[in-house]
Amino acid sequence: MPSPRAVKQPSLFTFGGEFRQQSHEAKYREAHFPESIRYIRLLFLAAFLINILFFLNDWHFFGQPHFSAAISARAVIVVVSIICCRMATAVQNFRQFQILGIAWGVPCILASAVLVTPHSDAALFIIFILPIIFYLALPISFPWTVALGVCCSAATLASYIASAAAAQNNLGLGLGMLTNNVVLALVLNRSNRLQRQEWAATVSAQAANRELSENRQLLQSILQAIPAPLIIINQETGEFLQANEAARRYLGDAFLLDPLALKKYFKKHDIIKLSISLQQHEQVAEHETRITMPNGSSRDVLLVATKAVIGGIAAIVTVIIDITNRKEMEQHLQLLASTDPLTGLANRSRFFSLATTEIKRSQRFGHPLTVIMFDIDFFKHINDTFGHEAGDRTLRNCANLCRSLVREHDTVARIGGEEFALLLPETDPANARILAERFRMAVEKLLVEHDTGITVSLGIAAVLPGETAVDAALSRADQAMYAAKNAGRNRTVLHGELPEAAGEAPPTPRL
Repeated sequence: MPSPRAVKQPSLFTFGGEFRQQSHEAKYREAHFPESIRYIRLLFLAAFLINILFFLNDWHFFGQPHFSAAISARAVIVVVSIICCRMATAVQNFRQFQILGIAWGVPCILASAVLVTPHSDAALFIIFILPIIFYLALPISFPWTVALGVCCSAATLASYIASAAAAQNNLGLGLGMLTNNVVLALVLNRSNRLQRQEWAATVSAQAANRELSENRQLLQSILQAIPAPLIIINQETGEFLQANEAARRYLGDAFLLDPLALKKYFKKHDIIKLSISLQQHEQVAEHETRITMPNGSSRDVLLVATKAVIGGIAAIVTVIIDITNRKEMEQHLQLLASTDPLTGLANRSRFFSLATTEIKRSQRFGHPLTVIMFDIDFFKHINDTFGHEAGDRTLRNCANLCRSLVREHDTVARIGGEEFALLLPETDPANARILAERFRMAVEKLLVEHDTGITVSLGIAAVLPGETAVDAALSRADQAMYAAKNAGRNRTVLHGELPEAAGEAPPTPRL
């Protein structure tokens, strides 16, 4: 196995000092984008103002051969700079930003090549200074920065050399310009790398500070319990030793006057469970319970505790977090998740969950368990004739009627559009049939839209010994229900019996 020093670390930066991973580079550029916009506008504005000043200086050369070319070149730089300065305000992303920088750099390079044609000492100075602007002052990507810097060096040097007779120092100027570009490229590489390392370190530090701050806040809220009620309990006797101001407001002053008053709020087994939990979890333990307030109301609380030795006494430092509203919200959300919103009955998920529990109970005690499935006959005709709102009212009326006929521990659920299921604990198929017929006849008397009557078809099946889920019984009840429909509807069929034997022939449908 290679040593840690032998493991090659992945390269984070390209040759130009930019992030190798494009996503990191994009984040870096996005973070620096507003500052880059401000900076490049200052660059354009500075180029504009400096060349305006050079305009004034160039008038000293009025009448000389180079005057008109110099004035024209200055005008190009001035116009391009002011246009780009105005356009910078509309730039939205780095790609547009880079295009703008290139659009400014190209005409400025060509104009600068014209300005150095006098072959003066000032021109020589300028051809070595101008690349610095493109390498260090134009904040675009490394390849384009180098490209503009090299182009600027080549164009200005070529123009400078071409404007005079061949000289012996031309080779030296070329080598000097090459050295200048190499040094500037290395400086830019190092600057890019350092800037990105600094940014990455800053981002990491900010993330670490946020995490540290969050952990500190969590520790303060749980262990120090400010402003949550905090009480310190004697681990052996269960008596409270101290309490903070939040505990005074929450539990009342009477609690603080009597060290034994803790027993009025917390049950003895709560303290015992908390002590056992602390032993198992070493420091911090949680325990949910319900306490009785001085006014007689009950509140759900979460006890968050840690062990401590206070004044030589083994104690439990406990934070009381009131979770009454949260528990009520959980119950409400659980009710919404398990209830059909239209009828208020249990939904399909709740039905299967309760069925699993009842199957286990029935098999443990050897009690019967029966399932009934039913749906409303010709329900589509109600929707088509009277509208879906009428259909919804019909479903609600039918659900309310069924709910009124079953026992408290029976379950009625809507498991499909107009399909319902009943789960009947401690009920055999024969007694389930009695209930089904009572419901079927009650539905016959039920009038819905415009005094229209409805009927239902019902199928019954028992949960057989050895079955661990209700699916098979529900499928058999579904088969029996469709057998009732095929036999003419408005009847009850027990799975396995002939539909013809299922009561009297149904009346003529009134739809």
